[in-house]
Amino acid sequence: MNTKRKKLYEGKAKILYEGPEPGTLIQYFKDDATAFNAQKKATLEGKGVINNQISEFIMSRLNGIGVTNHFIKRLNLREQLIREVEIIPLEVVCRNIVAGSMSQRLGIEEGTAPRSIIEFYLKKDELNDPMVTEEHITAFNWASTQELDDILAMTVRVNDYLSGMFGAVGITLVDFKIEFGRIWENDFSRVILADEISPDSCRLWDAATGEKLDKDRFRRDLGNVIESYTEVARRLGIMKGMPTVIQGAALMAPTASSKVKVHVFLKPGVLDVQGKAVEGALQGLGWTGVSNARVGKLIEFDLAGVEDPQAEARKMCEQLLANTVIEGYRIETA
Repeated sequence: MNTKRKKLYEGKAKILYEGPEPGTLIQYFKDDATAFNAQKKATLEGKGVINNQISEFIMSRLNGIGVTNHFIKRLNLREQLIREVEIIPLEVVCRNIVAGSMSQRLGIEEGTAPRSIIEFYLKKDELNDPMVTEEHITAFNWASTQELDDILAMTVRVNDYLSGMFGAVGITLVDFKIEFGRIWENDFSRVILADEISPDSCRLWDAATGEKLDKDRFRRDLGNVIESYTEVARRLGIMKGMPTVIQGAALMAPTASSKVKVHVFLKPGVLDVQGKAVEGALQGLGWTGVSNARVGKLIEFDLAGVEDPQAEARKMCEQLLANTVIEGYRIETA
C-alpha cells in the first residue's frame, strides 16, 4: 500500500490531505502560530498535538448533542479523519465578553459583559478578513437565508454548550471563532460545523484570576503559551498528569514514575518512503549490503500514578501515539 498522500490545502495552522475514502480528508495540526493576519509568526512545539486533542474532545461531544460536524475520528498525535465539506467563506465569531478587536474597534473596556453577540467576517486574508453583515452575505450569495438561520442556531447552541463545559472547570469562555461547510446529499445540501475548536480559536480566561489561557498569550507576548494550552486540556481531563499552570508557572507533582519507551513503526507491506530513501543513500555511500531499511519513531516519557505502565502505554498507543491502521508499536518500561 502506498502511503504517500496528496496535499490539498495548507493554512496557517493546519494542512488538509486527501482522505482514505471518497468524501473524507485528513486534517493535520501544525505547531505554527500566527497573529495579526500572519504578520507575527512562530513555531510552538507541541501546539498541534494539544489542539488536535482538545478539538477532538469538543467536536465529539458536540456531535453527541446533535451539533453535526465534520469530525470522524482522531488518527494519531496530529491528525484527524474528517468529512469533506464545501467551506462557506465566513468566520463566525460569538462574543460573550468584550475583548480583543471588539474592544479596540468600539473603545469599550475589555472585560465588559453584554449579551452574547454574533459577528460575521469574510474569509479573505488579503483584505484582513473584513466584518460583513447578513445583508452582504445573502446579497453576494456567500450563504442563503436558510443557511444563515442554521448557522446562527448552531452557533447559539455551541456557545451554550461550551460556556457550560468550560465553566464547570473554572474557565470563562470569552469568545470563539467557528466555521461551517456544506455537505451534499444528491441535489440537496445542509450546513455542518467544520474546522477546529481549540485555544487557537477561543478566548479562555481563568474564572478566578482572569489569567489568559489562549492564543492571546502569543499575540500579546505573555509567554507560557504551551503551558496554558496544556492547562486547558488538563482541566478538561484530556491529558492526565500534565502540569498545572498557576500564574504562568508549571508545577509537576512529585510521584514515583516508570520510564516508558514506545517504538512506532510502519506495518509490513506498507511502503516506507523514508526507509527507501535511507536505504538508497546508504547504498550510494558504498554500503551496498543494506536492504529492507525501515524508519520509525521513538517516544520516551515518564509515567506516574498507574499500577500497570505497560497496559497504560498500550492504551496510549491505541488512542494517540500510533495510527494503528498502518503502524505497529513496541513498548519498553523500566
